[in-house]
Amino acid sequence: MSHPTVNRRDFLASGLTLAGGLSLLGAAACESDRIAAPGTATTAGPAPAVGADGDLLNPPEIRSSGGLLTAAITCGTSATLVDGRQTLQPCTYGASFPAPTLRVRPGDLMDFTFSNKIVFDQADTKPGYGRPPRATNQTNLHFHGMHVSPIGDADNMLVMVGPNQSHRYLVQIPANHPAGLFWYHAHVHGLVTNHVSRGAAGMIYVANDYTDRLAQLGIRHRLMCLQQAYYAPDLRTLIFDDGNRDDPNLALSLINGSLMPTIRMRPGEPQVWSLLNASSSAFYLLRLQGHTFDVVADDGVPLVTPRRSRDTILIPSGKRLEVVVRASTTAGSYSLSYDSYFQGVDTWPQKSIGTVVVSGVPWSGPTHPGLDASGAPEDLSGLKVKKDFQRTITLAVDPNVPEGTFGRFTINGHPWDPSYSEWTSTLGAVEEWTFVNTTEQEHPMHVHTNPFQVVAVNGAPVPFEGTQDTAIVPRFGTLTVRTRFRDFAGDPILMHCHILDHEDMGMMTSFTIEEARA
Repeated sequence: MSHPTVNRRDFLASGLTLAGGLSLLGAAACESDRIAAPGTATTAGPAPAVGADGDLLNPPEIRSSGGLLTAAITCGTSATLVDGRQTLQPCTYGASFPAPTLRVRPGDLMDFTFSNKIVFDQADTKPGYGRPPRATNQTNLHFHGMHVSPIGDADNMLVMVGPNQSHRYLVQIPANHPAGLFWYHAHVHGLVTNHVSRGAAGMIYVANDYTDRLAQLGIRHRLMCLQQAYYAPDLRTLIFDDGNRDDPNLALSLINGSLMPTIRMRPGEPQVWSLLNASSSAFYLLRLQGHTFDVVADDGVPLVTPRRSRDTILIPSGKRLEVVVRASTTAGSYSLSYDSYFQGVDTWPQKSIGTVVVSGVPWSGPTHPGLDASGAPEDLSGLKVKKDFQRTITLAVDPNVPEGTFGRFTINGHPWDPSYSEWTSTLGAVEEWTFVNTTEQEHPMHVHTNPFQVVAVNGAPVPFEGTQDTAIVPRFGTLTVRTRFRDFAGDPILMHCHILDHEDMGMMTSFTIEEARA
């Protein structure tokens, strides 16, 4: 197999540099993997999204070695190529759309220097957007879905990296961390929509023995970053406004930065697709013509029982699903597309996003990789919850505040206030939260640091499948979840809507965790 690489010179030229802790690809891995490795002369700039045979590639990867991932990552606004289109004013990591994938394992330490080279202010079109108002070239990083410390130099949302400044992130991944797909993105309140919409996002994959087994079995594992790229009428300048989502020239639906890629499969071949919705607001109702999806992991956590044979899967902004796709035994071309989806206010249009080509020698290996059973989550549905730990979280719109203005969206009657803590939770206690949506649109609610178990939707019980960190609260409906906190006492934890302009307009709050009292 050949393995396209991205060398140190490429990353230096594009603004992302590498330090030690990188290892070359093992022979059992798939041909789509691209490892950031020094010493190979290639052309500077973003790595190609497709291989020599036209097949979609995984984004380039930076891998840990010996328990350590080290790198230097720069967020900047220099022009880059997006599917061959010279693009102005992106907001990217290393001028790569999407950013390189960080591949780690449970117990690893991520140690990297993050530098801010953002040199312009697009967000000035919305003065006062955010609380407090931000200089629009501040930034930081959030390690979405990962169960890591929310303070210090880890997943700390209080860190603000100013222009031409740097910050060293030290993120210790617990030894019992689940394996699966997570991601990193900008998270300065008031600027999240602006930066993520223009590309400030990349995947994190936590690998383990299960993913090693996929490679040993020869089962292809694809990482797919689903993004929207919104352009100004000049067709060159990236913007954060999704208002022209129906215009195919101004709103591109990309997979790993590629428009309408080809995905190759052998007849009868099973592949594992790890899917991230890295858009700022889109809802993706994914369909593959003539095929079904078996969902095997949700938000980076393996399911106890797979959701089998789904014709479509819904992936709201911020969410990750990992699925097994078994190719038809009939050779041919099959459309990969989004169905039209009405979110309650916005309708996300139907559109084709790629083509699966089934051809070649029929598959003769295993028909399904099975489930990762290395860390089954605890089922909290049958446990008693004390009244003090039963909480109501009300999502609302303030009609007196104009759309696009801070304070438009609220939680429990108020918009985001960094000085206010909603409540104090206790280590070890089981809590039950009921999200009450008083608005006419769905909200994918995301909780930092700790996943939760969905136990009911609109009062109807939901069978136990596992945990997640982002779940939809239905319009004019309810979502009931349970959670138990095991660590990080004294640390602030955020929760917010992952329609990012809703978050920026105020639909975010925080709570703290304390030790159990004697």
